[in-house]
Amino acid sequence: MKLGIDIDGTIKYTHKAAIQVYNEELNMSLTEDEVTTFHLDKPYGLTSDEGKKMWRRLEGKIYTIGVPLEHAPEALQQLTDKGHEVYFITARPGFDKIKSITIDWLGKHNFPYNGKNLYMNSQNKGIIAQKLGIDLFFEDDPEHINRLLEANIPTVIVDTVYNREYAEKMPRIKDWFEGIAYIQDFEKLLAEVNNFNG
Repeated sequence: MKLGIDIDGTIKYTHKAAIQVYNEELNMSLTEDEVTTFHLDKPYGLTSDEGKKMWRRLEGKIYTIGVPLEHAPEALQQLTDKGHEVYFITARPGFDKIKSITIDWLGKHNFPYNGKNLYMNSQNKGIIAQKLGIDLFFEDDPEHINRLLEANIPTVIVDTVYNREYAEKMPRIKDWFEGIAYIQDFEKLLAEVNNFNG
């Protein structure tokens, strides 16, 4: 199967890293429990414009320091070893510096990046997923989840504090070993559908 994998909040604790960096920058001490929104503007008392400028200035540091979600590298390596194709599809801007940081981070943490399976600046992941023929997508951001559903891409939510009130009833994982189990079940379902249609 072709698997679409978001990076921030899906295989990487970016929210946690961002809170750490914002706290240092603004001399504040907010905790993860206090920052329940995807964007950090409101919790830190910033306007949308101020928030965008601050994120752009600090994002290199944020993307560099975050650590992987539990079992994410091992799970994706196992899936690749079993013949699945992994595509990292992220809305991160495609600037050379950010792309370099992203590639370095994937390599440092032993993710199955092969030089051809990273898609940066993916503002509409539904369109990208359709073009690549993605069978199943893993995502945390409600806005991107909406676009994936609009494009009829089967999607699994990776659980975070800011997506727990997402209205649609959808499969959800809290750990990447759960992700492997879901993919195995999804494969069986696809096989049954194909056999039925065949």
